[in-house]
Amino acid sequence: MPHQEFTVPPPFAGLDLVSPINAMSPEYAIELVNVFPGATAPITRKGYAEYLNLTATATSIDTLYPFNKTNGDNELVAVTNGATRKIYSILAGTALDVTGTTAISATGTNCQCEQFGSRLYICNGVDTVQVYNGTTTVDSTFTGVTLANLINVSSYKSRLYFVEKNTLKFWYGNTDAVGSSALNSFDLQYVMKKGGRLLFAGSYTNQAAQTSQDLFWAISSEGEIVFYSGSSPASDVWGLVARFVIGKPLGYRAFVRVNNDVWILTEQGVVPLSALFQADPEQAVNVISARINPFITEAAVVTPFSPRWHGSFWPQGRRVIINVPLSETQTRMLVYSIDSKGWCVYDLTNRGDGITFAVAGPTPYYGSASGVVYEAETGYEDNGFPIQFCIRTAFSYCNTPDQYKAFKDIRPLLKTKKGLSFDLAIDTDFRDTATGDTVSTGTATTTLWGSTGATPGGSGFTAWGSPWASGPEYIYNRYSVRGQGHSASIKMDGTQDSSQCSFFGFELRFDAGGQV
Repeated sequence: MPHQEFTVPPPFAGLDLVSPINAMSPEYAIELVNVFPGATAPITRKGYAEYLNLTATATSIDTLYPFNKTNGDNELVAVTNGATRKIYSILAGTALDVTGTTAISATGTNCQCEQFGSRLYICNGVDTVQVYNGTTTVDSTFTGVTLANLINVSSYKSRLYFVEKNTLKFWYGNTDAVGSSALNSFDLQYVMKKGGRLLFAGSYTNQAAQTSQDLFWAISSEGEIVFYSGSSPASDVWGLVARFVIGKPLGYRAFVRVNNDVWILTEQGVVPLSALFQADPEQAVNVISARINPFITEAAVVTPFSPRWHGSFWPQGRRVIINVPLSETQTRMLVYSIDSKGWCVYDLTNRGDGITFAVAGPTPYYGSASGVVYEAETGYEDNGFPIQFCIRTAFSYCNTPDQYKAFKDIRPLLKTKKGLSFDLAIDTDFRDTATGDTVSTGTATTTLWGSTGATPGGSGFTAWGSPWASGPEYIYNRYSVRGQGHSASIKMDGTQDSSQCSFFGFELRFDAGGQV
């Protein structure tokens, strides 16, 4: 009997950690590491490279935050830990020490920030609120409260709002006030029914109604959320309009603004505020993150409340990146595709290289546990090391669930440069077996046209620059594999260091046996 063929689609829908392993849709993956499920096809992620080395003064970069100036400059503001704690303004690969007169405490380098007009307000609940004005950092001149007790900051309808640590109280300024005036307090201890402490208070635009409405919201450590309408608590029309209870948030930074929405990182999963007005809280936790919630809950058991839980929306990359801590000095990332609605895992070669990150202008940046700022999503290596990737497709019965099969070979359809090496194997009947043989997409073509250096292979020699050198191309080679069973999953592990790889599907051939 001739070989039978079956086409396995690429995992363009991303990870699925919740479906029964024998009933998973074929467009999902059991494992998807460093492969982003983008709009056209899953593709290996890009790497990162050193942007700025601050190790002379910093042992770690604990906070990164964007600061956008009116002249068009997109700065990064970094708060570092070390023998002395520093605040740096970073622009065009240069760091300027803008630390103010108030020393930053050893426990104060994990900060919460908010840009308000042409100033950046920096809170840590330990030191006096700092204000970066685009040139230097100064102490806030607000009065009425002990400024060192303010641990979070946001804005709503042209006013600053601060959270006082270990209370259910927030403080707010006057309209357009940037300092030199008294803050006013509003206590939620008699509003929040579950107690706890306040973590965040800010704005959210509700579009569930016929007309959009900008609401004020606040959330407690117990996952209780209250929404108010009105210009401020001092307004006659200030009133409570909604209340919800969700899973406990995972930190003071565990709030990701995605366009006009806010995603809350909780012990149960990701909860978009928009979903609370359209579904009950149990459904809301499944709107965005249903298929990867186990990943979050397992990590939350190990690190239940940490400044490492945070995220950023990268519009140019069409993705949301969420940091998932393994510890205070190591993280992985969950990455969401705006186009495919799928998730994958980013696992950096050094898990300490991305303990914090931010998007400044069109570019994302990582801050490391070793005091280095990296430019992310650039090149094809992780700071000089090859990027390891892994795909493990959903199990498939190949349309014949009752037939036993002897699998013979796989022909993946890839787009990459020749020279990519990977391990290819078949898992059968829901087992996770060792990876198979190492194979290659072939030898890359290079020429000496446009080369530099006197001796091929010698110091300083490169063959880059030739228009006839190999570029990305479609590769449709057949590779022998072995496996027997009723169902099969394709496992592909590899490394990249010179080109991204796109995955368009797999052709699987097998001999069908009798019914078993």
